[in-house]
Amino acid sequence: MKRIWTLLLLALAFAPKLSFADGGQQIGIQAGIDQGGLILGANFNKVDTANESFGGYARLFSKDRERGQPAIFALGASFTGHVRAGIFEYYLSPGFGLIHHNLDETELLFGPSLAYGLHAELDKVISLGVENQKLFSWIGEYKGLIKDSFLVQIRFNI
Repeated sequence: MKRIWTLLLLALAFAPKLSFADGGQQIGIQAGIDQGGLILGANFNKVDTANESFGGYARLFSKDRERGQPAIFALGASFTGHVRAGIFEYYLSPGFGLIHHNLDETELLFGPSLAYGLHAELDKVISLGVENQKLFSWIGEYKGLIKDSFLVQIRFNI
């Protein structure tokens, strides 16, 4: 767990140096709770146009053996469509990624993801919102819906 926090802090420290020629970037830090316990996540998006961005996501789900909830680490790429209405932004983000699934045995899964959410812009740099993400598997021992999570997110425009 200490390594995860170190990686997240390093990503925030060096994020302003990861600049692209045009458009901005967004970094989102997420947290939530499900049946297995704590969920931690991060998103990185490069804004392509006012309504489109692309990037990646990482999620870490806690394990609870008594409830049969596996430890999951998900890493993938996504495309996001944004719609703004005043200070609010609605978005839909389909993607694909790898899922490291560990309950009794370790499995590597691959499949699509779908996230949708709502953000309220607090100022030009920070917004606060909620997101629902669904992780699916097409390849591996487990197929179908693997996780359906609800997360709170703080996003930084850099």
